[in-house]
Amino acid sequence: MEKAEKIKQLLSNQFELDLFEASLASLNDRTNKLRFNNFAYSIRELSRHFLHNLAPEERVRNCVWFSPETTDEKPTRNQRIKYAVQGGIDDTLLDGWGFDVDELKDMIRELKETINTLSKYTHINPEVFNISDAEVERMSQDVLNAFISLVETIENYREDLKQFLDGHIEEHMISSVVTNFFENVDQLAPHHSLEYTEVSKYHISEINEYEIVVDVFGDLHVILEYGSNKERREGDGLDLPETFPFETKIRYQIEEDFPSTKFEVDDYDVDTSSWYGDDEDEI
Repeated sequence: MEKAEKIKQLLSNQFELDLFEASLASLNDRTNKLRFNNFAYSIRELSRHFLHNLAPEERVRNCVWFSPETTDEKPTRNQRIKYAVQGGIDDTLLDGWGFDVDELKDMIRELKETINTLSKYTHINPEVFNISDAEVERMSQDVLNAFISLVETIENYREDLKQFLDGHIEEHMISSVVTNFFENVDQLAPHHSLEYTEVSKYHISEINEYEIVVDVFGDLHVILEYGSNKERREGDGLDLPETFPFETKIRYQIEEDFPSTKFEVDDYDVDTSSWYGDDEDEI
């Protein structure tokens, strides 16, 4: 089943895969008059688990835009979808940055209707009880299409938002941030000086309840300095220019301006393996 294989590629953990396989097993059990109902119920539960995995309750509740809409104060489906797409970014901020908030709200409403489509098949009544094989095939395809639409729409909008925010970041801005201490390089020489950093690639990898995370990749240009001050004055020291690739993350706080002036830079991962050469070349 082509749609089944597509769904497997969209799922994010082993439990979801096992649940989906079990739902297909229920669908294929022709001896059970409730096979379609069991299948539809399982897929609805799969959609619930998938959404909860993207938007855990505690993370949703930490968002500045969250306010309880139910008696148990748990996040609603709409709020979970909202978090899955935009994390803790408030609609007002998105609108101020130029993102189409109305279109985003329409998408959330449509996805809620998609979930309702999954739910309607779980009710046992004569119209969906012991139905023909042809009807099972047609309606099961509707259920699978609804789940695929749910997952792909969330993922596409999330990527659209990330790309939109990427457009607000300039390379020179990232380069100016990348000025921290590089621990790996310390192992190569007693002293070194940072000449400059060159950013080759960056993209937003995560939007959570508090921050927008940017992955940064580039090259670190340094001078490795050997010899004491006396030796260097006498010309016995050695300066070696070297270039090493690095990667890190910049975590911008979510606030009115993006990129925010409030940020943290993760420890750098500097790849100094080229300095030691390739082990395969050793005799």
